[in-house]
Amino acid sequence: MSYKFSWIIASSLFATLASIAPAQAFTTFTFNTSYSPKPADPTKDIKLESVTLGDTTVSSFNLVNRANILVNNLPAQPGQSVQGPGSSDAGTNTGSDPLLPEGPVVESPTEANIVASLGNLNLNSIIDTEDKWGTSSFNLFFDQPSDHFFLYERGMNSDLLVEAIDASGNLLGESFKITRDLWTSAGYSIMTHEIADQPKPQAVGSFGLRTKTTIAGLRLTSFNSNPNSFNGPDYKVVAAKVPEPTVLLGLAMAGGSLPLLRRRKLA
Repeated sequence: MSYKFSWIIASSLFATLASIAPAQAFTTFTFNTSYSPKPADPTKDIKLESVTLGDTTVSSFNLVNRANILVNNLPAQPGQSVQGPGSSDAGTNTGSDPLLPEGPVVESPTEANIVASLGNLNLNSIIDTEDKWGTSSFNLFFDQPSDHFFLYERGMNSDLLVEAIDASGNLLGESFKITRDLWTSAGYSIMTHEIADQPKPQAVGSFGLRTKTTIAGLRLTSFNSNPNSFNGPDYKVVAAKVPEPTVLLGLAMAGGSLPLLRRRKLA
């Protein structure tokens, strides 16, 4: 993708962000995460076992199986190689469990790299974004359409724009900006290659979004729009498989009965 074409897309994305209305169509919810082993080693494989919404437990997930890179590159500066704002990252000691794939560690990932990072149940296999390198925007598609999406963010200190898309990547009008004050603790921490020089692992937060109907995928975007930077979210996302009708009803009730009650902190 040429830089000129990327900038056109980026400009469109900025316009989209600016036009988001305060009342957004996604329904928000909180959930608890069950993982193994417990306690988890922040450097090793951490398997997502299930999530719980109220009295409903979800243990079957739709995973990312296709990705489109919309914006993720910058022109090289003197003495600097081209680097993607969003990279594939994983725990420093992942890969010990042959039954639990982990994604690659790639600074400028391909679409296949992005799928490898997100298309598994390893919570220590993520996309790491860096605002200093610009805007990152990916279309992510799941195995099957879903209406419940479970998002995780390493650090709980960044924002993430989430938009609903159809199977062709067209926006469907449902969008939500998860601001950094909205993440709730997922109960574990991770230490990946990108932060290996940090003094300690970083805690992971979670946040749930529900759409009105089942959709094919999500567009996840991190903007470098100083002074309102998104602060480089590092994320994982999975979706619920559409279950039996009785379980689906339980999910709908749980998601609908757990609206986000906390008000966003004032800037």
